[in-house]
Amino acid sequence: MTLRWGFLGASGIGGRALAPAVLAASGHELHAIGARDLARAREFAALHGIPRACGSYQEVIDDPAVDVVYNALPNDAHMPWTIAALEAGKHVLCEKPLALTAAEVRQMQDAERHTGRRVMEAFCHIFHPQMARVREILAAGAIGPLVTMHACYGNTRDYDESFRWMRRHGGGALYDLGCYCISAMRVLSGREPTHAAAVQVVHGEVDETLSGLFDFGDGVAGQVFCSYVSARTQHLTLIGKLGTIRLDWPFSTKGRSARLVVGETVEEFAVIDPYVVMVEQFGLAIREQTKMIFGLAWSLRQAQALDALFAAARTGTTVNVSP
Repeated sequence: MTLRWGFLGASGIGGRALAPAVLAASGHELHAIGARDLARAREFAALHGIPRACGSYQEVIDDPAVDVVYNALPNDAHMPWTIAALEAGKHVLCEKPLALTAAEVRQMQDAERHTGRRVMEAFCHIFHPQMARVREILAAGAIGPLVTMHACYGNTRDYDESFRWMRRHGGGALYDLGCYCISAMRVLSGREPTHAAAVQVVHGEVDETLSGLFDFGDGVAGQVFCSYVSARTQHLTLIGKLGTIRLDWPFSTKGRSARLVVGETVEEFAVIDPYVVMVEQFGLAIREQTKMIFGLAWSLRQAQALDALFAAARTGTTVNVSP
């Protein structure tokens, strides 16, 4: 069974990453692209060999030939268009952050339950082999009991008219960059945060820098740093009682080799495309050939962690992360 994809939005990430991944994935093909500007949709379609270009998102989700919708719209459009696609009988791969609040994720869960279709948040980095390897190392006790995790994602962004600087559209560094840090710490540790504290620097309407601290229980802490005004940087470090694990550049592994440092030992990972792995795994889950590991229950906990950091930064207090 070939799964036919329809894209909502002629986005940069769709062109750079998802369209090539769907083309490369086994059992998947591109069928339609919809944008508010038909000329832009046609340009995107011509570039990636997509048979149908549409001048609206609705045309894509109404197309009976589309099996899976990729939602790469601005963050505030994730929930309404994902639900619309589910109601039209489509499965949905939605860009991160999946929603602006945990309450929005619950609305998606309701729609998923009554439509029988599936939704997954597009975090490709958690499908990279280095993540599975870190979990193996932790499970083997190589660095002893986990004590703390430090995750950082900084990337200079110009002050412009982009939706990423607009609060109503879900802009800001935490939604855009910090979500990677949180998702990785949750996946690698197998733990969920219980409490959160944070400080932020606001530019205009949104956070341009945010630093957060999570309590993951049993004495395990997790530190998050994300920024639109720092030097371009990524790293993730896990510190145990007996040693450390460091991932260099853990969130943007497409087109680059990966390096994992365990104490003084370096492990190298060849270049792969984690977007292809993500697309194929989603396809297997849709066909019920494998379990949906990172489904909406997982994304709900992700959204609750984001909600807690925003609340902590706003109030200057320690906030409980909703169970």
